[in-house]
Amino acid sequence: PAAATTVKVVCDQGGLALYFSRAAIPYVRDADGVSGAFPYLRHIGIYAYRVAALKRYPQLAATPLEQAEKLEQLRFLEHGLRIAVGVVNEAPPPGVDCEEDLQRVEAFLRGAGAV
Repeated sequence: PAAATTVKVVCDQGGLALYFSRAAIPYVRDADGVSGAFPYLRHIGIYAYRVAALKRYPQLAATPLEQAEKLEQLRFLEHGLRIAVGVVNEAPPPGVDCEEDLQRVEAFLRGAGAV
């Protein structure tokens, strides 16, 4: 998923987030050296926080990467906090992240007689 509205995540070997981005990450420089399609991970923002982490978040200064990507979870990473990632093998439904996505959902609901 390379769309700028789709957030991607790369993880370390232990399942902790290394980085989140709207760009296609990781960038595969030499596609000939990669067997098959690279398993890009789409980020779905479902979070579970400890109370202490929630209390700490507003005390942390906004960070350059957070502001550049417009991704609040980067604030945790840039301040050295960890985010564990769970991987689900079933493809999620399309997200609603922009006006065009909202129009698509509204058209679907109208067609289904739900609106």
